[in-house]
Amino acid sequence: MKAAVFEKEGVLAVKEVPRPEIVKDDDVIIEVELCSICGTDVHIMSIPPGYKATPGTVLGHELVGKIVETGDKVTTVAVGDRVVVNPNDYCGVCDYCKNNLPNFCENIKAMGIDVDGGFAEYVRTSERVVYKVSREIPAEIAAFAEPLACLLNGFQKIRVMPGESVVVIGAGTIGLMFTQMVKAAGAYPVIVSEPSELRREYARKSGADYVINPLEEDLESFVRGLIPMGADYGIDVVGSQMMEAVKAVRKGGTVLLFGVNANARPEIVQSWITQHE
Repeated sequence: MKAAVFEKEGVLAVKEVPRPEIVKDDDVIIEVELCSICGTDVHIMSIPPGYKATPGTVLGHELVGKIVETGDKVTTVAVGDRVVVNPNDYCGVCDYCKNNLPNFCENIKAMGIDVDGGFAEYVRTSERVVYKVSREIPAEIAAFAEPLACLLNGFQKIRVMPGESVVVIGAGTIGLMFTQMVKAAGAYPVIVSEPSELRREYARKSGADYVINPLEEDLESFVRGLIPMGADYGIDVVGSQMMEAVKAVRKGGTVLLFGVNANARPEIVQSWITQHE
């Protein structure tokens, strides 16, 4: 089959590779209908990489597809089922898994990072991480199940209430989804900071009340011009804007760190965080 293989730093090669086969009794083989491009995939391909992946691995993890083969002990899905995938296969027996925290599994195998992923015609994964999805949902929407799950994990840590103010830093896919989510929760105002003109346009379409270009306007000054004491919540979707988020929120406010950039080394003023609680 054809697949896009991460060969080495900065090199993604489309090549012929062996089609995956059933190895364990709970394996399933999925024919990939669509696999979207995550920011993580882009970071993996950066030089130097902003996220580490194993050379020789097929990238991609935000996928929707059809099960075409199952292991002997698979019972919850069947050949022909349309599914989306949790790309982080967990062991089920480590201390974190036993405490119902499988996303922190000590033996986790991340699809498209540690093991072969969805930039291919077929992919193998475990029965426990596939979820049936309606055939009526367009593939380009179904593929958002995985990033939406990640977003909800973060969103549940802040629980925005109607009338609370939110600053979203970064208007990539996740930033736009956060914008839609906090607006649906009744937040006001929602302020989005994004240097890209195209992304700023989509932030407005996603419901942002105010959108600024941080290369032209100071975020903290803009926020405090609207809300003198600062916003209730700041969300860094970039992975390098922690202090910008901290400065944008009020005393006693909350900052959610969501973005991941392994190369970022921002200066942290810890006293500011402590003194402003």
